Amino acid sequence: MKRVSRPHGRLGAVLCTVLLAGCQSNKMESAWELIQQQQQEQALMRQSEDDPDAGKQPTEPQLMLALIRESQAQGRYFASLAYIDAYRQRFGNSDQLEALQADALRRTGQQEQSEAAYRKLLGGAQAAQGWHGLGLLAGARGDYAQAAQDLEHAVKLAPTDAQMLGDLGYARLRAGDSAGARVPLGKAAELDPSNTKVLANMALLLVVEGNAVQAQQLMERARLGQDARSQIYQLASQMQVQGRAGSAASAPRAQGVVRDLTRASGAHGATQVSSGRDVVMPMLQPVMDRMINPPMVQ
Repeated sequence: MKRVSRPHGRLGAVLCTVLLAGCQSNKMESAWELIQQQQQEQALMRQSEDDPDAGKQPTEPQLMLALIRESQAQGRYFASLAYIDAYRQRFGNSDQLEALQADALRRTGQQEQSEAAYRKLLGGAQAAQGWHGLGLLAGARGDYAQAAQDLEHAVKLAPTDAQMLGDLGYARLRAGDSAGARVPLGKAAELDPSNTKVLANMALLLVVEGNAVQAQQLMERARLGQDARSQIYQLASQMQVQGRAGSAASAPRAQGVVRDLTRASGAHGATQVSSGRDVVMPMLQPVMDRMINPPMVQ
């Protein structure tokens, strides 16, 4: 009697499995559905690498949220707004969805709508994201004092968030408080030592404080390109000019140039010096945003 060897039996089982898979794939309504499903699954895998429940079968709402986050990580904020609308139609609203929408509105230049969306978050579980977004909006307007206040609220609610700490340090630095910027920037750099944006902000602080050698070493460690380094030095120079102008306005005799101007004009009071408010400054974290993933709207 003939016996079928086990290898042939296994081969037959594999062929049956392949044929069944082929039949199932033929039942897909369109190639687009297959592509979309693959994108959702890949996005979820990237989002859930550190999730203890990553081994569980993801739900459809989780897949769509992962797709929204992945779109924003790629800089596709308009696409993420479309996905957000689709999610809300199918599954309703949530704090996470509101936070994602607020970010997308800000990055697509819809500032008023974005501010309203961020303020809606302040009383809920995403309050830290709300304060963070309001701080970014204030920084984009050049109001770094207000930005620092908003970001302080965010950091109190999320004390280990390196991104928020880095933004707080940058806002304080731009507001003229380099001493106050040192601690949050140091925390951010040690919490996330591979974050190029945070390291760029720390390098900016070092340049402003006159530590050029340390700043150069840090920029080399962060592997910043020449364009990014030039932008850091340029921004530091602008900030130093603003700082000198502010000091001259409050104490005109502290600067030799101001003394000359005072003698020439014969004035004994404070000399009026431009505060620098007419200078258009970039929004929070300008150097790295433009170098790595430039937003469509500043």
